[in-house]
Amino acid sequence: MKKKNLPLKEIFLEDERFRISYYFSLEKLILSLQEVGLLNPPLVALRDKRFILVSGWKRVLACIKLGLSSLPVFVIEEKAELKTFLAAFYENLATREFSLLEKAEILSRLKRFGEDEKKIVQHYLPLLDIPSTLSNLESYLAFSQLESEVKRIIHQKNMSFSSVKIFSGFTPQERKSLLPLLLPSGQNKMKEILEDLKEISRRNDIPVKKILSSKETLDIMGSEKLSPLQKTDKMRLILMKKRDPALSSRKESFDSLLKKLRLPKNIMVKPSPFFEEENFLVNFSFGNHKELKTILVKLQELAAKQEFAGIFKFK
Repeated sequence: MKKKNLPLKEIFLEDERFRISYYFSLEKLILSLQEVGLLNPPLVALRDKRFILVSGWKRVLACIKLGLSSLPVFVIEEKAELKTFLAAFYENLATREFSLLEKAEILSRLKRFGEDEKKIVQHYLPLLDIPSTLSNLESYLAFSQLESEVKRIIHQKNMSFSSVKIFSGFTPQERKSLLPLLLPSGQNKMKEILEDLKEISRRNDIPVKKILSSKETLDIMGSEKLSPLQKTDKMRLILMKKRDPALSSRKESFDSLLKKLRLPKNIMVKPSPFFEEENFLVNFSFGNHKELKTILVKLQELAAKQEFAGIFKFK
């Protein structure tokens, strides 16, 4: 490996064969470059008389943002694509953790550059903290083929492996239709939506796109009166009803009962998630001794109400 000073314009950025990172912020790196300069030169390789990046996309893009004309690089003289990629892989493996999508890109490139599938499963999956199974390899390879827009949302929402696995099983059209529902959602809501859609589709033997193109779905998603989060919440209720009508009915009845009781905002009564346990959870908050006494009195009043006894029918 040789070190040289290379004009930035001589790095051919259109060739991304070794690239594994796409979604990142340059702000902190730009600040670091301004304060202490480039301490770790990128790796490049000569292919078809052009210098292409092997490792260091963030560093190069940050240097371009700063308007630099050249930068120091290490030139890898290895010609074999797999060995060249492994130089970048091991360099990064020693210094940082890879995201879910970066792991997917790494495995995709190992496969593309001819690494033995058995060795990928047995050797590289453990290095990436992935259980050594062929099904896991297949899942990550599928993740690498997802659309750029979908990958951006996966990164932005930090979606879990289980959620991305369900998501990747939908068609490109279905994934695109789901993006407006997933964007306002947190991790748990996203997982609920994806699991409900998968189960409804499987049980009723209908494609997800048919569920998403139903009149009730289109009416919600096309409403100008609802915020994105409200649309998501309404869709969650519809999906819950379709997946488990009995559970949905019990939840609606329970919520209706609590509404009649007119509980103060600082007192909450919760059943177990699927009404499978006999116990109920009561949460309340207070800021001082006087507020605590007021809450305890209120709880005694509620316990004496005939309506309050109605919660026990949900056992």
